Amino acid sequence: MKQNFHTIFKPDRNGWFVGWVEEIPGTITYGKSLEDCRRNLKASLQLMLDTNRDEARRWLAPGCIQEAMEIDTSEDRIIFTSAH
Repeated sequence: MKQNFHTIFKPDRNGWFVGWVEEIPGTITYGKSLEDCRRNLKASLQLMLDTNRDEARRWLAPGCIQEAMEIDTSEDRIIFTSAH
């Protein structure tokens, strides 16, 4: 499944870039070039998603239901799809 996230890249005075993901607090990194920063941010985002998912699933009870949720932000609709 592919997901889109909103990113911001800010150049600093030394020519480096700082980048972060708006939707996932703490997902921030830097790079010597914009491409380096993009690559580092992609890796940082993947790590944050994996860590948050693992932590959320750590204490699941046997009766819990896991589903994927798709959100269409352009129309403010939420569509539920089963992950089975």
